[in-house]
Amino acid sequence: MKNVNVVRLGYLLGISLLLSALLYFFASNWPALERWGKIGISISVMVLFYLASYLVALLLKRQPFISNWLLLAGCLSFGVSIALLGQIYNSHADSYMLFVVWFLPSILFAFLTRYQPFYVLSYVLAHLALWFFLDPSVVQVVRTDEWWYMVFWIIALLNLMMFWLTSTNRLQSSAIRYLSFSVFSVALFASSFVDVYGPFPELLYMLVGALLFFAFLKWMPSRGLLIATSAFLALFLLANFFWYMAEYFSEGFLVLSLLAAAALVWGAVEAAKWLKKASSHQDKLWIRIIQEAFMVLVTTVASLIASASITGLLFLMIEDDVGYAVFFLAILGFLMPVVFYIEMNPTIRYTLLMMGYLLGASSALYLDNWLWMLFLLMVVVIWIIRPSIPGRLLSQLTFLVVLYIKLIDRIENEWILLLFFLFQMAMYFFLRHSPVLRNSSLCYALLFLLILTESTFNTSFTVVVNLGFFALSTFLVYWTLHRGSRWEFGISLGFWFAFIVMKYYDFFWSLLHKSFSLLLLSVVFFAVSYWLDRRSKFDGSTGSSAIFAAKQLVLLPVIVLQLAILGYQVWSSETILAEGTLVKLELQPVDPRSLLQGDYVRLSYTISNLGEHDVAHGEKIRVVLRKQQDDLYGFSGYYELNGVWNKEYQAMPEDVVINGTTLGRERVEYGIESYFVPEGTGLEVERNARFAFVKVGKKGDAILESLSEH
Repeated sequence: MKNVNVVRLGYLLGISLLLSALLYFFASNWPALERWGKIGISISVMVLFYLASYLVALLLKRQPFISNWLLLAGCLSFGVSIALLGQIYNSHADSYMLFVVWFLPSILFAFLTRYQPFYVLSYVLAHLALWFFLDPSVVQVVRTDEWWYMVFWIIALLNLMMFWLTSTNRLQSSAIRYLSFSVFSVALFASSFVDVYGPFPELLYMLVGALLFFAFLKWMPSRGLLIATSAFLALFLLANFFWYMAEYFSEGFLVLSLLAAAALVWGAVEAAKWLKKASSHQDKLWIRIIQEAFMVLVTTVASLIASASITGLLFLMIEDDVGYAVFFLAILGFLMPVVFYIEMNPTIRYTLLMMGYLLGASSALYLDNWLWMLFLLMVVVIWIIRPSIPGRLLSQLTFLVVLYIKLIDRIENEWILLLFFLFQMAMYFFLRHSPVLRNSSLCYALLFLLILTESTFNTSFTVVVNLGFFALSTFLVYWTLHRGSRWEFGISLGFWFAFIVMKYYDFFWSLLHKSFSLLLLSVVFFAVSYWLDRRSKFDGSTGSSAIFAAKQLVLLPVIVLQLAILGYQVWSSETILAEGTLVKLELQPVDPRSLLQGDYVRLSYTISNLGEHDVAHGEKIRVVLRKQQDDLYGFSGYYELNGVWNKEYQAMPEDVVINGTTLGRERVEYGIESYFVPEGTGLEVERNARFAFVKVGKKGDAILESLSEH
């Protein structure tokens, strides 16, 4: 079985690297390729993925999963092709329509095949489309607070519906279940901080949060969702506490906050006693996990509120040398009891421990002498004599944060990260008796090394670190899979993919070179996996056949639809380029990078502002451009909104009518605000470009053709 998993993992990583190589290649906007060459390559790649899926389904019947993954890769490459056409014809960078068009065949594949990855892909694409519709990357749209509040609740309700469908098995997808709950929780949480309708958003959030808490505790018990809901409620309480503290800072408020924190801890202690007496399932793991998670949340909230209140009170009473007072209070008043009092209630112990760490760490960072070493020594002592998992996790985090901040002024950041990486890897390999601490050490080690891959300290150093991270993470993925360590495997695989994603935005090495490197690695993974596959001769079918073999007749229309969409987009764009009217416009550029399409120059035109003509947001508009001096076209003063002209229009022979969308006030966007450039040339274009040459079709649609200095 282990060999089966190793082979499957190899094919998965090989396909992932191949897709990444294609994305990096097209995003680099390699100038050596003309637009028809790019179009031909992108469409051919998509067709080849589907063809490979079909052939593998026929020829390698023992491994149907390879055919299924290649089918998914074909759908992913369709999205890359759509993005590439946007790059070639300079349509909106990261336009929401890109993801809408991509979503359509993806959801069709999901319903036709019932293959879970298509459901997840469709869910992600739908939310990307919504994100870029609400917050476009090219143009700046002003939204009201009331509008955002409504949007957050719409997103929350839609995801709550998805969560209900998956929870009741009307839609069978555990991944969508947890994704929808996560997005629902985040949207609901964000809605509580929108400054509208007085205290209503906060009260509504607390009400919904309380209902969810009891739902996951009693009506549909789920320890994971209960802990997640409690965590969001804790964050809500903390955020509001600090807001009120900043607003009403006084001795009275701080004393009341301190009393509230004490009451919260007392209530948690009594609740834990009641649960222990009332529950007949204390020996069950999930009961202990819920109680421990509840204790951690309560102690976190209480300790943060109490620490902030104590610090504020000392500041008001002492003013001078507050740092020393806080430091010794942390050591003597909070950490020493944790060390010496053995028979202490766990909730009280962890509250004191966290308060001691918060107060001690903040004051130790402020005091620039040997006291910070004393504090770290205290942390190590507590680590040794109090071996509880939550306590050690907290000690580990505190030790790393304080040591990093104190060393940053003394040692180069790169050497600190390297030292921390080695330290945490040593803990990972030597802490055999504690899986939780091993997992946390592995997370920290890979995180430090991943941050180090972004270093600009030294060229050779950066190359070695990047190669080292890829080699180490790949080794860990296979090693943890072989050992059957589920959590360690998930952590390693997550960081492996995080590295591939992060390198897209890494400017140290060009996208083109990264593309060829990833392609080579993909070939290596495929070759090794195929060799292991032939050697082991395992049957990976598990009694099922490849999707393409079973449903080729229903899949073909969707593939044809994808080709038709690509063909229509090419035809419509080429028609505008061939038959459209060429106009010269004045512009002002800036320079970001698109999610899928590479570097581009963001453009703003003089015709984007209608002067004193105030228009509502989100309306379709037709603007009349008229030739002015130096062959420039500008806003003529005439526009048609919802079929009605703003004033009686008298057409001139050289007038050009261009379609746009209103952004509110006097602003309009025309779909020509992005100009894609080869990687690394954006700043030069930004400095030199002053004018844009745009082709406007007979129906008013426009394509940006080129930029010019004059």
